[in-house]
Order: sequence, then C-alpha cells, then structure tokens
Amino acid sequence: MRHSFYLLLGICFLSLQTLHSEPSVLSQNVKEVTTRIQDLALYPTLSKKRLYGAVAKGGAIRFDLKAGESSPQSIGIGVATDGKLKEWVLTVYSGNGQNENSTILRKERIEGESQWVFELLAPPDEITIEIQNANSETPVAVVEIIHGYYYGYSVDKENHNKPQSQNPTKPNPTEPEKLSPNDIQNRTEFYRAPITKD
Repeated sequence: MRHSFYLLLGICFLSLQTLHSEPSVLSQNVKEVTTRIQDLALYPTLSKKRLYGAVAKGGAIRFDLKAGESSPQSIGIGVATDGKLKEWVLTVYSGNGQNENSTILRKERIEGESQWVFELLAPPDEITIEIQNANSETPVAVVEIIHGYYYGYSVDKENHNKPQSQNPTKPNPTEPEKLSPNDIQNRTEFYRAPITKD
C-alpha cells in the first residue's frame, strides 16, 4: 500500500515538473516561425488548423494546403521542427502531389536549420509540401507547417456601407441668417443717393 502511494506521488511530481518546464523546442520554433511570417505584413492571419506529424529517418511526410479563395496572390509558409532534423529535403508540389507528373514548384536541401520560412508567388489553389528526413538525431522527428494566404487588395472587398462624404454647401454671404456673428458685425451696406442742394 505504501509502495503504491509513493509511486503515485512520484507520478504527480513528474507531471508537475513537465507542466512547469520550459516550452518544447517545437512549440518555441512554431512561435518564432509564426512571428516571422506575420512580420511579412501580408499575412496577419494564419491558418488556425495545425498541420504536424512525425517523420522517420529516411522517410517523408506530406501536407496538403488548399486556398480558401481562388487565385491567391501569394502564400507564406513556415516549417518548424523539434530540432532533431539535421538534414531534410523540402519539396513543394502543385496539386495534391499524387500524380507522377506533378509540377515541382520548389525543392531544396536544408542542413542544420530547425526553422524555415519562404513565400510562393501566384501559387495554385492547392499545393502539397513534402518533408523528407535525410538525417536526424533520433529515429523520428516532428515537424509542423504554418501557412497563410494573401489574396491582394480589392475595391470589391471594401466596406460599401461607409457613408459617402458629400461637399457641404457653402453659405451664401449675402443671406444674413447664414452669416456668422463676426460677419454681421463687419458688414457694411453702401447706399447711393443723389446729391441734392438741400
């Protein structure tokens, strides 16, 4: 009975230590990548859907991204890792990447980086990001994708409920009821009358 109590106490202590420990490398990298994409100014709001997964050494993982509106002008993409990936290959495909003839929009080998941010101009409505684990400290590494689309500024998207400012009519200076008090005080009338010898 006493042994069970100490075991339970030990588990509680470890749980509390985990809760109060420093944030994980992955969550810290996600925050930094998110900030870097938002600093581009075109992407103030990023997708709230989390896209993450584990990738085994020598294996690959794919993430499908789909635009919420048609014809985006650009997309900001960030890759955050748990710091275990030492060498990885990033490939971006047009479409869902299932087709053997899918167009490769970007491909690069990355070494010693736990964060990677890039931008694609005029991307298709659907793209696939593939991360291949070429070398990692551990048999499995975790990666997360952060992304946001930019659709451009459009007059159609403006708020049309905004009242139109009309030019106020200027008061006619000859109408006394529309004159300011100063104008009334400073106004002088001239009358022409014939000069007589009276």
